[in-house]
Amino acid sequence: MNRILTLIVTFLFTLIFSQNTSYKFDYYDISHGLSQNRAQAIYQAKDGYIYVGSQGGLDRFDGYNFKYFSHNPIDSTSVPNGWVSAINEDSNGNLWIGTTQKTMGYLNANGKWTRIKLKGMENWDRDGRSWWWGFISDIKPFKDQVVVSSNGNGLFILNSGKEKHFTSSYKEENVISEIKVVNNRIFMATRGGMLELDTTNGKFKKTAISSPVYGFSKVVDLNKFYVSGDKKIYLYNFENNSLSKVNIDTNKKNRSYKRIALHNNKLWILNESYGITIYDLSSNTSVQLAPPSIKDTEHFKMIVDKDNAVWIGTSSYGMMKYDSGKQKFRLYSKNFPTSNPLNFDVAWGANIDKNGNYWTGKAESNTEIVKIDRKTGKIKRYAQSNDPKSWFYNFVNTKDGMLVWKGFPGRAKNYWLKYSYDTDRFTETNFFTLFPDSARGSWGQIPGGKTFALTNRGIKIFNGTSFVIDKKLSSFFKDNKYPNDYTIQNDIIYLYERSESEYFKWETKNGKITSFAKSELFRQQQFQSTVVYNDTLIYLTTYGFGLAEINTKTNTKKFYTVSDGLPSQHLYEGFLGKDNNIWVSSNYGILSFNPQDKSLKSYLVADGLQDYEFNGNSSYQSQNGEMMFVGIRGLNYFYPKDIIPKSSPPAIIIQKAVVGEASANLNEGKIEIPWYDNKVVFDFVALSYRNPSKNQYSYYMDGYEDDWIYSNNRRFATYTNLPAGKYTFKVKGSNNDGIWNEEGESIDVRVYPPPWQTWWAYLIYILSILGIGYSYSKYRERSQLKQLEDERKQSELDAAKDLQESMLPKTTPENKEFSIETFIRSSTEVGGDYYDFFTQEDGSFYSVCGDATGHGTTAGMMVSITKAGLNGIPSLPPNEILNRLNKVVKRVDLGIIRMSLNIVHFKNGTASMANAAMPPIYHYSAEKKKVNEIEIVNLPLGGLVNEEYELAEIDFAEGDLLVQLSDGLPEAPNPGGELIDYKRLFDCIEQNAMKSTKDVVESLVVLAEEWLDGNINPDDITIVATKKNTLKE
Repeated sequence: MNRILTLIVTFLFTLIFSQNTSYKFDYYDISHGLSQNRAQAIYQAKDGYIYVGSQGGLDRFDGYNFKYFSHNPIDSTSVPNGWVSAINEDSNGNLWIGTTQKTMGYLNANGKWTRIKLKGMENWDRDGRSWWWGFISDIKPFKDQVVVSSNGNGLFILNSGKEKHFTSSYKEENVISEIKVVNNRIFMATRGGMLELDTTNGKFKKTAISSPVYGFSKVVDLNKFYVSGDKKIYLYNFENNSLSKVNIDTNKKNRSYKRIALHNNKLWILNESYGITIYDLSSNTSVQLAPPSIKDTEHFKMIVDKDNAVWIGTSSYGMMKYDSGKQKFRLYSKNFPTSNPLNFDVAWGANIDKNGNYWTGKAESNTEIVKIDRKTGKIKRYAQSNDPKSWFYNFVNTKDGMLVWKGFPGRAKNYWLKYSYDTDRFTETNFFTLFPDSARGSWGQIPGGKTFALTNRGIKIFNGTSFVIDKKLSSFFKDNKYPNDYTIQNDIIYLYERSESEYFKWETKNGKITSFAKSELFRQQQFQSTVVYNDTLIYLTTYGFGLAEINTKTNTKKFYTVSDGLPSQHLYEGFLGKDNNIWVSSNYGILSFNPQDKSLKSYLVADGLQDYEFNGNSSYQSQNGEMMFVGIRGLNYFYPKDIIPKSSPPAIIIQKAVVGEASANLNEGKIEIPWYDNKVVFDFVALSYRNPSKNQYSYYMDGYEDDWIYSNNRRFATYTNLPAGKYTFKVKGSNNDGIWNEEGESIDVRVYPPPWQTWWAYLIYILSILGIGYSYSKYRERSQLKQLEDERKQSELDAAKDLQESMLPKTTPENKEFSIETFIRSSTEVGGDYYDFFTQEDGSFYSVCGDATGHGTTAGMMVSITKAGLNGIPSLPPNEILNRLNKVVKRVDLGIIRMSLNIVHFKNGTASMANAAMPPIYHYSAEKKKVNEIEIVNLPLGGLVNEEYELAEIDFAEGDLLVQLSDGLPEAPNPGGELIDYKRLFDCIEQNAMKSTKDVVESLVVLAEEWLDGNINPDDITIVATKKNTLKE
């Protein structure tokens, strides 16, 4: 009897400590930017930042990067020196830290540190090792004061520079590990038990707990909190000083419980040098986490953040984080859960049996079938083989077990297995036993009933040994045209017959089959699965074409692709979830599609998926709505109702603003930009730590822009050459679930004008004009000056025209393979339009079209610099030419003057091109008889010195046409101020593309003149048309 009892206890004990399947941690250490790996203190500030104290000092984490606060011995406003062991905030928002070196300080809103000396700690020494043993252990706000505990020297209360020191005559009671402030009462976890400070007389009062205490949880039930002690956990009632013991069994004895936290109705307890215990208050069971399921055995501090994630400081691995909301999908993989992993990567096939157990097959050498027990999480392995080949699996449930096909495309040998619930064993059967007439097809299970197979001879039902024709079910179909595929939704099976492209509705409760929908639109390449949303909408998942939506009422078909938000167009099976969304596995995660509002949401590895890539014919949906998807690194299972977005939006912070080359002081609440350094870069962050890479951002310069700019996950915004004035920069963001903080953050911006555009400058102008007006002689002098000035301007204009014309080529390249036509027309003020050709020794040539900003001589100088630079650069791809030319222009530095330029290299039947802020290049393909707008987005020359220009390349065959032009043509205004715009240009080129290059150019010129209708165009117009001649030409 004792032996049996021992075995039962051992089994239960093992069960308790093996169920750690759902605890997966992220780690943040020095490889991520943390200054040191020993994380002794962790705190989340009110603004959302995570602060970490370590041997290296203090770090701040925003989900992306760590900011280190460095100590400067000669700067009293820098962070205090020492290993940071305690962090908290006071009621004024000051951030306080304490160290193992007994130093303290706080960081105010202006970013300055104030160092604090505790007089009671200066000359105190514990056992000659106060630098370590006497460290500051905790800091808590108390009313408008700060309470500080030490590891051996009692308690301190700081108030506006005044210090009160409280100690006990009992040495152990001065060793305080944590403070709990609740209802204006101060409790202390000490080696001498849990104590309370009597604030009226300054004495330590004993409580109902007299044994050593190390940590406190948050308050529960309004008047209680949990207390961790020496091998004991208590629930303490602070109103009546009573307690109850929480009995937790552990697999390690004689170790103390240290810190404690309450998370999702579970107690998280840091144990003394042997890992973490998690106790479920609902089931009264516990889980022990130790290596290898976690990396470290010694832990210091633990918090639960605003997103309900648990953060723990480790001795050697930085911070570890457990976020139950991040792991949205239950996971089994090669190495997870550590106590009971799959032990292989690639899985194939999926099934959930009548008991809710999960089944899949190993699609690697030494194959096997595995069952994951729903209740215990344990894995049992079946049909193990030493075969070096990999195999695929296909499962189907039967009333008393399962049937399994094991095979591989193209192999002659396949296996057929039969599983029995009664024996819990697989036995091998054969194809001809299952299908005596050799007719087989897709198989499935009628909800809650028999197993069927769709064959070319009709619908068959499994009788326990073989599949036999069901004459009644088969009689619903005419001319021996039987369904080939199916999808099950609740009690309805939708059957698809390919030859007539028709769906049938099988009502399994009454056995009736009727025609549901028929349309040629159902024919689809790379079809994978069907999802029937309602009587009107039918969806097809495809491998390569995305998600097809067919509306049977309007007889229309629409494809949703990556441009609509799909993570991949290579989709596998899809199911209609109980949440009325369509769930689909793909080659890049799992997606959820809402047919009501057409919204898409993708889930990736960071959300708990086994990998990005899943496998075909490897998914399953149970009758209660649970889904299972299998892929190349394991499997996931979940209920769609559990995949719910996080409800709270993240805090948005503008972290930094750089004006010119200097950082602005954000604490002043505004940013001032001088006229001579008119550039500002904003750096912002959404403080949501669940999956920061999926946080989204949008920003808006109020007073300058008309609408918000969506920047996806980009966390900065750059503005250059803002007009003088007052603005407000606004930013908002979302968490990884798409929950937006619409209020966001903002800061005022003021851009100062140059001195000659200030109010006092204008006042001087006015006074000067008035003064001149008083004097007739001054008037005559001004008239003469004006005449001289007009002559000077005309002279400058003539010189600029001469300069512009001298920059242009005298002729086009002499190449019999091409016809080239050019056109340039200057505006009233000479602009910076320019075109050119450069012929190479191999017969190829470059065609260049450009536009310098500004007018007159300055623009001409930019063109001459560009032309000289082009002549000095060897034969290179167009993008490399722009990269080098950009550095040349940047080095010359003509201030705000920039050069827009595109270059096309015609060589060996191709046209390779690059574009620096010029309009699109238009290409007409004679073969396709179609015009394509080629748009390459890059900055103009002279912008950013490190700008990398992109290269595009197209085939350029006989009869093809390429048109380069400047923005003076699409931006030409009619008398009403409306611009020609690119659509009209596109249509004009498309209508005339088959004509000669001369006709193409003339048609564009005529379009411009008719559009202007006598109006003066403010900008130059340049057109370069190049056509490859046909053999006849």
